[in-house]
Amino acid sequence: MHLTYLVVPVNNIINLFINMFKKKYFSAQEDFRTGLLCKVTLFLGFVLLIIFLFSKISAIIIGENSSGLAKQIYDFSQTSYPNSILAFSIILLGIGAILYFFHCQFTKLAKIAEEIEKSENSENAD
Repeated sequence: MHLTYLVVPVNNIINLFINMFKKKYFSAQEDFRTGLLCKVTLFLGFVLLIIFLFSKISAIIIGENSSGLAKQIYDFSQTSYPNSILAFSIILLGIGAILYFFHCQFTKLAKIAEEIEKSENSENAD
């Protein structure tokens, strides 16, 4: 199978999406739900950070000489999973911070658009 057979449909799909976005009118009040996405990613980031901290702090408190569930928590904290949880937490917190910045910029843009509309309406009324 040649690569050109795959490239042509992909290019057609990309052009279709580009044309859809060019034709659609986005208002200044539309913030693409960045506020909601910001809250969700920050929440998940903090939850994962709390899970990581709980794992590490409980391992320090429990120690090696435990048994039962405490030993399982200690063993879990000594694996690479808590470090992976920390990595995902940092990624989600970073994405949340970026989305918060976008949300603030969209809010400022909406205020500027409202001021322009008010000034145009007041000029038209005169």
